[in-house]
Amino acid sequence: MRLGCYKLLTTVALPLIAWSGWKRCKKHQQQRATRPELPAIPHCFASRFGRNPTPFRTGGIWIHAVSVGETRSIFPLLRALKADYPELPLTVTNGSTQGAIQALRFAPVDIQHQMIPYDFPFAVNRFLDQIQPKLVIMIETEIWPNLYQACSNRNIPLVLANARLKEKSFAAYQKWGGKMLKDALNQTRFIGAQFATDAEHFEQLGARPDRIKTLGNLKFDLEIPTGLLKNAESWKTQHGLQTRFIWVAASTHADPEHGESEETKMLETHRELLQTQPDALLILVPRHADRFEEVADLLAKSGLNWTQRSRQQPISADTQVYLADTVGELMLWFAASHAAFIGGSLVPFGGHNILEPAALSKPVFSGPHYANLKALFDTFIEQAALGLIDSPNDLAHHLAELAQKPQRQAELGERAYRAFAQQSGALQRLMHEIAPLLSDKR
Repeated sequence: MRLGCYKLLTTVALPLIAWSGWKRCKKHQQQRATRPELPAIPHCFASRFGRNPTPFRTGGIWIHAVSVGETRSIFPLLRALKADYPELPLTVTNGSTQGAIQALRFAPVDIQHQMIPYDFPFAVNRFLDQIQPKLVIMIETEIWPNLYQACSNRNIPLVLANARLKEKSFAAYQKWGGKMLKDALNQTRFIGAQFATDAEHFEQLGARPDRIKTLGNLKFDLEIPTGLLKNAESWKTQHGLQTRFIWVAASTHADPEHGESEETKMLETHRELLQTQPDALLILVPRHADRFEEVADLLAKSGLNWTQRSRQQPISADTQVYLADTVGELMLWFAASHAAFIGGSLVPFGGHNILEPAALSKPVFSGPHYANLKALFDTFIEQAALGLIDSPNDLAHHLAELAQKPQRQAELGERAYRAFAQQSGALQRLMHEIAPLLSDKR
């Protein structure tokens, strides 16, 4: 595909794109009516077209992360940029309202924020006029041809950092990307690939080899919040959980194609586990906040004893499931647990980040659907640091073994931590590559 054809197709699709964006912003606004802890997203819809009256500071660094995982991965980067370039304002954009919630609530330093403008030249150029960045950093697979072209036209250095390509995305780009994608990739100052496989894929798509650098995965450089372990122990003591086996099912998904959600599978797992570990506790953390109510309804019909975090309900001796229906507390649940299952993997979604529980030395389990993060998962699989399961029964069997054999639990947790630790350093390497792009722009 060529850029002209892309512009034509996106222009034709503009009403549909606008309708989708309006619905998402409206939905977030409605959620805030019942969940006041959610931050407002100022000018959520208008900013998608570059219309935002906020008086942004100019001449800084623009970092774009599309959704939740990508946003949390840039927190160490934001901290490092603020430390090295304190005079430069940091502007963060997101492509999803869930990502925006993470940025607005949990960014570790002062940021400017808005939703990313849609990839129309008029919207992108309005935003660039407004913030006039010295550097643009796009995270993972955010390749927007008009935005890349606008930055090139203005001689604004653009970096594709923590870059990766899912196998499905790679196949689609090979089929449809053509000259437009090749040109966009070569308008970057460099592509910081996560793994060698990603670097090879970008080269096969037309990126010049001298623009590709394999720097590692920023998510391996996550920082454990100060006091996390102490807070987790305090939470367990508060609820009398010191001697109970606790496991987390995190980032669970619906499965509209096959009907049975991952939450249903996790409850099946837990029922089986309770047969041998009658005091076991499941902390259930759905991936998307807009499904919290749906999962609460499922629990209400499950026959299990359950409580709900958002209602500040206490955990009693007979509580079997704890619905963690809040945002930003996942690391606390991992720290309080003995093992973790990471969702999006027992349904055909493609997997989610396994690094947070690994960084806390917890045994980590996943289903067989991890194509979105294959290179990352492969590094763990090669070191026997990840438990792959194919059914609720299989997961229950492994959890029961860990509950009965603390030594095995510690061994698997240590393997997970070693696999995590051996991949660190991506942030330092990225900062080194960024430095020349900002050295004459202070």
